[in-house]
Amino acid sequence: MSNPVCVFPQAVSCHAYHTMRNNSIPPENIVHMSYDDVAHSPDNPFPGNLVNTPEGPNLYPGCEIDYRKEEVKPEVFLKVLTGDKEGVKKLIGRDGKVIDSSPDDNVFVTMVGHGVPGVFSFPGFRTLHNTDLNNALKQMYREKRYREMVLYVESSYSGSMFEGILPKNINIYSTTCSNPHEPGYICCWDNYRNAYAGTFYGNAWMYNTDKADVHTETLSQQYDVVTKACHRSHPMQFGDLSMNKKVFAQFQAKAEGYKPSVYLNTQEADSIVGSKFTFAGIDLNNPAIDMVQIATTARRLIESRDLSSQKREEFKAELRHMMLVKEKAESLTKDLVKAAMPNSRGLTENDILTGKERVENSECYKAALSLFSARCPGIDMGRYPFARRNLQAFINLCNHQPQIDVMSAILEVTEKYGICQAL
Repeated sequence: MSNPVCVFPQAVSCHAYHTMRNNSIPPENIVHMSYDDVAHSPDNPFPGNLVNTPEGPNLYPGCEIDYRKEEVKPEVFLKVLTGDKEGVKKLIGRDGKVIDSSPDDNVFVTMVGHGVPGVFSFPGFRTLHNTDLNNALKQMYREKRYREMVLYVESSYSGSMFEGILPKNINIYSTTCSNPHEPGYICCWDNYRNAYAGTFYGNAWMYNTDKADVHTETLSQQYDVVTKACHRSHPMQFGDLSMNKKVFAQFQAKAEGYKPSVYLNTQEADSIVGSKFTFAGIDLNNPAIDMVQIATTARRLIESRDLSSQKREEFKAELRHMMLVKEKAESLTKDLVKAAMPNSRGLTENDILTGKERVENSECYKAALSLFSARCPGIDMGRYPFARRNLQAFINLCNHQPQIDVMSAILEVTEKYGICQAL
């Protein structure tokens, strides 16, 4: 089965690159990681072209990328972030650019992709856990690798990367596209590419930076702009909130040489979207980020009147398979919770399935995700972000049950599901 082209992370990161360059930040001060498999994908009707609004400018030319394909993984990102050149070389076999910052430097980091509670997901469901990210940030603080740092994180459940874990006294301010318990949302259906091009959070802050006077507008004012644009999710702020009174030129521009860009603003982009469609309860105008594959396939099937009968059948088969994976992931999780609770300790299975707890036992959670992925390749969480929607239950189990019970339940239940043996 084919995989719908997922435009938004790579288009958003290229827009961010151009925004920083337009604001006179030199390329040697920018590190850009992108899987980079969309612009020249055979499924892209416009080779070498990336946009994050319909009919928007091509963002791919001049978008310099430092790490591609298999180099885009959490281990490399953390080495880049902490300035570990030797660590990067050991991981990828070559010299790579890192954030080689000093106590006098401000650092700006933007991350865009998929996520699950407590995790930011790199391509292929390579997991960056919130504890590992925050430990790296604390290391940077101890080593005096910045004066102040700002992070913008866009993924589903992105608030869980910092809630209750990012210190307020290490000169770091972060915003996220959603709270810890909800997905982010995408926008900007492109009728020519038959794909979603942008995101509410990413488009909002970048278009705001492109248009604003970066020397007078504050991070707090930009956060207000983003909050209004993200009308389905709830952006949040973490860390040292006193920093949001600073103008964002201190993080997104150099003091001199700023020149505004000419991109569409979010409101103009949104107005291009046509009438509302739904499929299996999914809003096909503005689906959740983790539902983008189902939404893209469903919308292509609904809107493309010139499809051959063979192509229609392929789309239908793809939708049936994805809905089967989604259904099996849900039922498997319910059975797993039941198997992991021989001693309920006052909790019910429903408490585990519906609870919204923070990660308290990170080691158990990491081990559970790793074992589940290995034991059930049919529920391909690397390929299907929507199959990860039930992982909050893993957090809740690990918080209340012994790790051995959780791991035993995974072994027991995955053995019974035929889809777990499917490759």
